[in-house]
Amino acid sequence: MTDLGPTASYLSTAEAVLPSEHEWIDKMKAVRTEVLAAIQSSGFKVQGAERQTLNLKFSNLKREFISAYLALHIKARLGVNEDKRKTGLMGDERLKVLQKLSTIDLMPCQHLNDFQNRLVGLKSCFALTEKDIDASPVCPHCNYKPGVEPPAAPAGTMLDGLDNGLDKLVDDWTRTLLANLEDPTTKGNLELLKPEQKKLVNGFIKKRVLPDDMNQDFIHALQEVLSGLEKVSVKTADLRTALLSGGSPATPAEMKKRFEEYLDQLTKGKEPGKVRIVLE
Repeated sequence: MTDLGPTASYLSTAEAVLPSEHEWIDKMKAVRTEVLAAIQSSGFKVQGAERQTLNLKFSNLKREFISAYLALHIKARLGVNEDKRKTGLMGDERLKVLQKLSTIDLMPCQHLNDFQNRLVGLKSCFALTEKDIDASPVCPHCNYKPGVEPPAAPAGTMLDGLDNGLDKLVDDWTRTLLANLEDPTTKGNLELLKPEQKKLVNGFIKKRVLPDDMNQDFIHALQEVLSGLEKVSVKTADLRTALLSGGSPATPAEMKKRFEEYLDQLTKGKEPGKVRIVLE
């Protein structure tokens, strides 16, 4: 059985590479059981046609693994064109706009951080060949092990989502700025700006779109106008803990009471009209 040894060793490693629920794993287990039964029944001396049959089963199993692995690798990694898109997105003007706006205390910066982490987390690999996987069941270029990496949508689909999500992020932040600039609480600060700064902010409020050339003068003007507002960050996990603190299920009145008590605790000692709740 020495001629089956290298393939058997390969398949054993391959079994640990794929997710345990993958259909190939069941095939692998069935073939292993069949091979062990044949070896035992022959007194560990499988020969002739039976040896050839087992060899063919191992070869087919390896070929199926290679196809399965390559398909999973294509989904989990960005190809050459997608990698170029990722690079472009990392230097995208929309991202630069958000990075500039993130210096304003009021903005929900965690949303931007999450976006950047997801973008950086997308891995690229377009060097893998069938010959590589024939030699070893793990990509030698990116060490992809589908059984270890958490299940996720195809990397290309995630990249599309991030591209579209960037537009939404810019729109959301623009609306947040406009809503707070038009708030009566900030009107007094707007009047205190220098003429040029006031012109920049009023132009933004009138056009309702961020300026193409968003320079530091504009950012500083926004910082001054919004400086009287106090950002209070709320983390989703903390909010959930607060709402479940009295147990679950709860009546609408109980849930409302818990929420109000949580907000009161967060804003204690602060001027309510100037507080802005930001869900991080």
